[in-house]
Amino acid sequence: DSAGGQIALSALIWPRDNDRPQPRRAFLIAPALDLTLTNPAIPAVEPTDPWLSSAGVHEYVRHWRGTLPVDDPLVSPLADPLTGLTAITMFSGTRDILNPDARLLADKARRTGVDIDYVEGAQLVHVYPLLPIPEGRAARRRIADTIAAKR
Repeated sequence: DSAGGQIALSALIWPRDNDRPQPRRAFLIAPALDLTLTNPAIPAVEPTDPWLSSAGVHEYVRHWRGTLPVDDPLVSPLADPLTGLTAITMFSGTRDILNPDARLLADKARRTGVDIDYVEGAQLVHVYPLLPIPEGRAARRRIADTIAAKR
């Protein structure tokens, strides 16, 4: 979830670029996709997000990215062309400042031929699939059912 979703997506980019196998499907929960936070739709969402703020995310990124530039696809995977990536299931709530970039990633993935199952939770917050709420239980069930169907 969140930074883990960013790491999971970056973990698909590296093996693709290095001729290594990818998993059959990746599951991303509220991933941080463009850590520049320059999407013009973010300021409209920010007042409704009870957990994240742009200032807080920028501080986290400053410490986390190390020597990589913030726009490097391994830091901000939305900057990657996405071609050749494995299937993705992604969850995002509309009250999450990361949601505008999730929408961009879903559109970009579709345009580049990536099999993406994008699940958007209306009026739901950051990492809602992990919360003890009906929508969270439904999201976790969807993940488990998707994994079980692939066996």
